[in-house]
Amino acid sequence: MRLLLILFFSLSTLSADTIDTLIAQAFKKHPSLDAIQQRLAQMDTRISLSQKWADPDVSLNINDIQFGDPLSRDLEPMQYQAISAKQQFPWFGKLEAKKIYALSQKKEILDSYAMAKVTLAKEIRLSAYTIKELNERIKILHKYKIVSQQNIELYTSYASTQNKSHSSSVTASLLLSQLKIREERYKAILAQQKAKLTYLLQKKVSSVVSSLDISKPKSLQYYLHRLPNNPSYIMQESKQKTAHAQQTLSDLAHTPDPYVKVGYFNRQEYADYASVNVGISLPIYGRQEDQSEISRLAILEANSAILDYNSSLKSEIERMHITLNEAYHIYNIIQNESLPQIAHMFDLSQASIQNGADLFAYTRLLEEKLALEEERIAIQATYWRTQAQLNALIGEI
Repeated sequence: MRLLLILFFSLSTLSADTIDTLIAQAFKKHPSLDAIQQRLAQMDTRISLSQKWADPDVSLNINDIQFGDPLSRDLEPMQYQAISAKQQFPWFGKLEAKKIYALSQKKEILDSYAMAKVTLAKEIRLSAYTIKELNERIKILHKYKIVSQQNIELYTSYASTQNKSHSSSVTASLLLSQLKIREERYKAILAQQKAKLTYLLQKKVSSVVSSLDISKPKSLQYYLHRLPNNPSYIMQESKQKTAHAQQTLSDLAHTPDPYVKVGYFNRQEYADYASVNVGISLPIYGRQEDQSEISRLAILEANSAILDYNSSLKSEIERMHITLNEAYHIYNIIQNESLPQIAHMFDLSQASIQNGADLFAYTRLLEEKLALEEERIAIQATYWRTQAQLNALIGEI
């Protein structure tokens, strides 16, 4: 018999996954992450493309076609056929600058990938803790439904001897109805959260192994010191580097790339000859200056964005840390003060009922005990959801 129980427990444990396991599985199959990986593959091609020269221009020229005899090519010396090729040469470190710019763009995508993973992990944890909270609430309601049904039977048995037994029985029946209504609402929310978790995990799960036991929060400084690990903050820094790389390209554009054009000319009855042209584009309309100014302003924008996000992130961490500490202290009050007190009153009330005391007060006490137990579960779930948000703010999965 013991062997069967151990086997059953092992199988039930295997059928449920921990949150960390589910997150690792989601990273392998979630389409949002796959989309970013495809963008990374594109950037590898863009980096390779940045190191290649522009394609040469090849042209065929047939000069001096006579309308009277368009097919004859020996009517005069000006008639010739030519083929020419033009090639532009990247100059003054422009290829290296383009590579640095493409690499900085890839770094932004890598940062967005890290940010997407942290966000996905956070959402999975939030949903898992909410599901755990709802399951625990439903368990408590089920327990109190049994107690309420027993109370109704007890009040009915006192109907012949207690004047207030009828009103107490009605009160107990109303409590049972309220418990049933609340349970149905919890079940509906639970179904919604399971549907959300199915999307996040890209599969259905029967249950999630998680605990709502809480411990003393880490200090605020612990989180503030890790603020630079926030993937969004890192992405802001990468955008700043991209802006600098863009400015380098804009500044290099002031020096135009030279080009060489080579042609081969063929004439009937005359000697063939070749020609060579060397040229550059003239930056006389101010396009390069305007582009440099745009790049300079983009750098200022990126600098301001980093400062603003740093301040916003610090404020968010402090706010979340306050919520975390609040949940921790409220939990201790409920667990160590309120619940022991009401448990003692509950024992006294049960003893009084056996001696024929008022049953109405017992029902009210039962409602208060239920409310405290639900509040304890709610504050535990709040603690862990806040912890998940704090971890995401410092880049932890």
